[in-house]
Amino acid sequence: MTNPRIVCAANRTRFTGEVIIGVRHWDAFMHIQYNSRPFHGDPVDEGFIDQFGKFYNRQEAWIIAKQENQILRRCGGDTTDGGTLYSENLY
Repeated sequence: MTNPRIVCAANRTRFTGEVIIGVRHWDAFMHIQYNSRPFHGDPVDEGFIDQFGKFYNRQEAWIIAKQENQILRRCGGDTTDGGTLYSENLY
């Protein structure tokens, strides 16, 4: 089986569990999805998805990205909460 790889930023709504995606957190694509859905106003947890569409919080995503050598840039999240992934780490 193929190892998971982080492919894009994602937010998961806390009440419904729906996932919205974007190039970066809260970019125009995410805003359009969030504002046009019935869960508008539902708080979200920021994270990422893998190539299979599975959601990971920022700390879980850090572990995967590090294992898969996806960390291209360091931007301050290396040790925060055991490692916290930001879009800026990936490209």
